Amino acid sequence: MDELENQLHQQLAENDNNRISTFITFIVGIIALFGFYGFVYVNTYKRDWKFDTEEFLSMAFVTIGILLFLSILVLSFGYSFRRDQLIVHNIRVKRYKESEKEFKEVFGKECCKNKKLYFPYNKEWLDFLPDFFNLFYWLFFFSEIFLGFITIKKVLCYIIFCCNCNYNYFCNDIILLMLFIVFYILFIIFTLIARCFYFKKYKDKEKQCQTQKEEQFKDCSLPE
Repeated sequence: MDELENQLHQQLAENDNNRISTFITFIVGIIALFGFYGFVYVNTYKRDWKFDTEEFLSMAFVTIGILLFLSILVLSFGYSFRRDQLIVHNIRVKRYKESEKEFKEVFGKECCKNKKLYFPYNKEWLDFLPDFFNLFYWLFFFSEIFLGFITIKKVLCYIIFCCNCNYNYFCNDIILLMLFIVFYILFIIFTLIARCFYFKKYKDKEKQCQTQKEEQFKDCSLPE
């Protein structure tokens, strides 16, 4: 039993370290991403024309695509963390089902009073990810929306006020902008679909663990 406690403690410590390193990686990545995008944004449609509509929309497309990838990565990490919590919770209940005193000594009185603390069951679509990963998911998601909005606004303003004197440029930029808007909407939808997919995986795993828990720990007197 002591070995089990040590393993759980080690796993929790590793999870904390991984979250710290993941946090640093995500922050550095998003700063670099916004830096590159900001450089192209500022230097598009300048007098020397460093970047035109095609290059600007291409950069925006790649940036939003990377944000989509990061969102899915966060969902994967968050789901894995929650899945492990489900398994560890069942192990913890089985280990301490005969001694509530030991349970309180290891996990604290608050764990017994607050059912949400250390309790990975009954999560909904908005909170099935742990807070740390949930925060990054919504950060990336709203960044996609924000970047798409300012990109469309900049190109649209250029088309309306500066491009109407040249029919060929006008048609070309309109087509490029429409294509960008279509893919932009698809990216937003896919980001939400990915969350639904991982939420379903969480619910399936929750149901599986709940069934095992009911079969094996019917006599458990500890609070859940």
